[in-house]
Amino acid sequence: MRQRALQAVLLVHAIEQCDLAGDVLSLEDRAHATAEALERRPLAATAPPPALDGNSERFLALRAHALLARLRVRSPGVDHVLAAAALSTGLERAILLLGFALGVGLAFADGRRIDIFAYPLIGLLIWNLIVYLILIIRFSKSSLARPAFDLAHGAPSRPTGAVESTRDGFIRRWLAGLYANHVRARIDALIAHSIGFNAPLAPGLRRFATDWWEIGRPLFRARARRLLHLAAMLAALGLMVGYAFRGWVLHLAAGWDTTVFGPTSAHAALVMLYGAASALSGIAIPPAHDLLGLAWTSATTGGGQAGQWVKLIELTPLLYIVLPRLIAVILGTLGVWRRSLTLRTPASFSGYLAAVLRSTGKAPEPESSPPPPHTNPDV
Repeated sequence: MRQRALQAVLLVHAIEQCDLAGDVLSLEDRAHATAEALERRPLAATAPPPALDGNSERFLALRAHALLARLRVRSPGVDHVLAAAALSTGLERAILLLGFALGVGLAFADGRRIDIFAYPLIGLLIWNLIVYLILIIRFSKSSLARPAFDLAHGAPSRPTGAVESTRDGFIRRWLAGLYANHVRARIDALIAHSIGFNAPLAPGLRRFATDWWEIGRPLFRARARRLLHLAAMLAALGLMVGYAFRGWVLHLAAGWDTTVFGPTSAHAALVMLYGAASALSGIAIPPAHDLLGLAWTSATTGGGQAGQWVKLIELTPLLYIVLPRLIAVILGTLGVWRRSLTLRTPASFSGYLAAVLRSTGKAPEPESSPPPPHTNPDV
């Protein structure tokens, strides 16, 4: 079921389960909403009642939207609850801002001079390459395991949420849980704010928060995956901005320390680090004997112009971090969109559908077995 439709049905279902007397949603409103939904999406009266399928799910969604329209007149705060359940962007903005700030901070980690080896960049590249390797291994394992799983069960099947969560790393599981807890905390805050003037609605909202916290986990995981890629991309962009500021605004000198590398090994390391950026930009990496002119001669002297090195430092994370992460963000966005359209309908909705139809007489009661014939012991 689509995310918005499922949230509407979950909310109405939670309210109806906690509002048996009809204080929040009157029994008359419920009957009218059911009749309106049946006019637009008729369901055949069968025994047992119709099973959950696309048609019955659309019926429940139509009925829920009709009831929410009535509920908004008396309790407009339900829109804020649904907006909170749709996942807050405030948490995402905070994490993205933290990632960008981390990248800018790393660009200033090598002091008052620009080291042409850009050790913060090397650390960021190594981290991202490790992540890429882990993702490739996990994807390969899941691709190999899926056919065997499908063959053993006789038909293609989608992995359950528990199986999918085990494929995520610790950070992704933690962030998915943070998403879920943040959404639930926002809903609880809205309930606490509104309980003073609409106390009968609070139990239903609390039940909705609990139900969505469980059912929305696949969407939370998909959002967490995309957010981590975005944060990594923002960290790389922050690093690029930091080095650009140091080179083009502060006009810091660029050089290297001869205690770590010799001229030949330094040239080889620079070719390995900036080879792709050099080929793309046409900026040649100086030969070994020219690199000696960029060596630090003291704590405050030595080095040279930072212009070409800043360009190489900026192009390298663009090639190895920003572009791959951008592709991952696009794929992650498609995954979030797919999840929001295909959330699993709770199994309890089958009984909920039967109860709704039974209240209108559309679903006949199951036939009871006839009593045994009466026998006269005297015959």
